[in-house]
Amino acid sequence: MDTEMSVAERTPIANWDAYANSFSSVMPEQMLRLNRTVASYMDGNVVDFGCGGGKIIPFILTRDSVNTYTGIDSSAQMIERARWVANHYTQSRAQLIHSRIEDVDSIHSDSALSINSYYVWEDSFLVLSHIRRCLSPGTRFVIATINPDINMPALLDDAEKELIAHPHWAEFKEHNLKISVSENANFVSLDTLIGELREVGFCVQEANSELYGGGLNLVVCSVPNL
Repeated sequence: MDTEMSVAERTPIANWDAYANSFSSVMPEQMLRLNRTVASYMDGNVVDFGCGGGKIIPFILTRDSVNTYTGIDSSAQMIERARWVANHYTQSRAQLIHSRIEDVDSIHSDSALSINSYYVWEDSFLVLSHIRRCLSPGTRFVIATINPDINMPALLDDAEKELIAHPHWAEFKEHNLKISVSENANFVSLDTLIGELREVGFCVQEANSELYGGGLNLVVCSVPNL
């Protein structure tokens, strides 16, 4: 059986359950900017593919234009942390689903997002295709993911000036440094990401690599109306 497993399955990019506490509690300024930017595109019924610890939930559930939030993640500990965050807001407006993205059925949506989940997908084309099929016609989809130009040590050195005394900072820093040098992390160029999104059937509307010091792709697209 072991010989049939992929390299990514044998050597995972990170232990996401172990990363849950530090990820959920540490918010560097660049991550804060990213969450605010992505949340600004969200309205109606929002679906989050790879929600992690739910760090974007406060930015989404406090928007008057948002009706509901559904977060999906394959890490049980991440979902537990996201549920804790969601419970600080109107509980009936949020649901958290412990599942692989590929195993989720179609979800009624008006807007959707995926932040720094793409680079861990073993088959990005398969996952993007599934997301495309899950989303309702007309849904706006915002995806953000690290690209090969990321300078993680520099970003962490800058964030450390503010967060050095945070009790989970050292753990957060260690996890992110490991992710940035992982051979299994799928860091792709903005052009490659745009090409994949178009190939699976999304209409691309905006794209840039301005955040994370140029090390993060952000693309705004949509599902065509029938």
